[in-house]
Amino acid sequence: MTDAYPAELASFVRSRLAARGIEVDAGALQALLSAIYQASLLREEGRSLSFRVLYHPADALPADVGPPEAVLPARFDRGRRLDAQELRRVAPAARRSRTMIGVDGTSAESLQIWGLVHTGSASHALTGTSIGALALPPALVIEVTSPGCLVVDWSHETIARLVGGVVSAPSSDVFSSMWLSSACSEPDDETRASSADAVWLGLFRQLDRQFVARVIGSIRAARHGGTIVLLPTALAETVAQARRPIALKYSFLDQAARRRYRELQKRLLHAARQRPIGEALTWDRYRTSHDPELVAVDRALLELARGVADLAAVDGVVLMSKRFEVMGFGGEIVGDLPEVPEVARALDVEGEHTERESTESVGTRHRSVYRLAARTPEMLAFVVSQDGGVRLVASRAGGVTYWDQLGPSPMER
Repeated sequence: MTDAYPAELASFVRSRLAARGIEVDAGALQALLSAIYQASLLREEGRSLSFRVLYHPADALPADVGPPEAVLPARFDRGRRLDAQELRRVAPAARRSRTMIGVDGTSAESLQIWGLVHTGSASHALTGTSIGALALPPALVIEVTSPGCLVVDWSHETIARLVGGVVSAPSSDVFSSMWLSSACSEPDDETRASSADAVWLGLFRQLDRQFVARVIGSIRAARHGGTIVLLPTALAETVAQARRPIALKYSFLDQAARRRYRELQKRLLHAARQRPIGEALTWDRYRTSHDPELVAVDRALLELARGVADLAAVDGVVLMSKRFEVMGFGGEIVGDLPEVPEVARALDVEGEHTERESTESVGTRHRSVYRLAARTPEMLAFVVSQDGGVRLVASRAGGVTYWDQLGPSPMER
């Protein structure tokens, strides 16, 4: 038996792959996606399933290296026929953040589970990689994020998504936009002086964008949803103290933990200044580096991002400054804020093309953020839904605009 939704998804994926010159057997792909879809609707000991499947021959993977240098296949003594029940049984052993289920087969009849693929947590697209992390082989990766919700990647790049019975392509990556680079950054005096150099400016802006993406990716991986609000530092201080228009339930003192991002940024700056002349630390050099100090800083940034994401599990807003100081969490949007009956939905990453949309169909969380944006145009907010959808909200051209980020951003990796 096949299902209508997986059949549509299979057709969509094949067309996306064909555009890249990649051919996949139609029957095998549809059977694969159907089994994964059916498994996503099952439960194991009362828990919903969440797992990843790598559609790739075991023999084509390196067998003697392992994370963090390469993926490590662990083959079963015999293959197991692929079906929803077998996936349900195997899934608890394949923690989504660091292990995949290996599947191979060139036809619907020959599909089988051949074993597990250990990737290490650094390779997981939803939680963000450390620099120097391994890359996945060129292959299909199908991820179950929640019941009936599938994300299909070609290696690390999302090419299709099935949510609520709707098949869609990922939206344009708003993290690649020019305006977001400056909108989510506010360097202090030392960083600003260094940023007079175009190389430093590019590095710091990329670092800021990656940090935001990692926070969002970690929230998505935890599947609890959340709202992150960024404000200019002075305004964030005022809002935290006045408790208007965001009343924080838990506020942090201005101590080292709150300033952790800035201290790591300065540590990176110090390490970069020790590099030989002619080897300025560009973003590309940073993200491919195996230098122990740079790797240590990057991993500390990743842990910080995950810590911020944990705060979002508490109901309410996480308030941060644009220097990424965590002011507090559990915030309630309060006060006499303007009604926002309509917002603009951005059709491109820069928001130059939009279409008007009523706010009647969205929930309270989104409407309250829209009202906050209308009152506080300096604000940036990221609203993450439990199903993994991400909406960036900002005030642009005198009105409230939002961007949908359907698939994982490359910056999350």
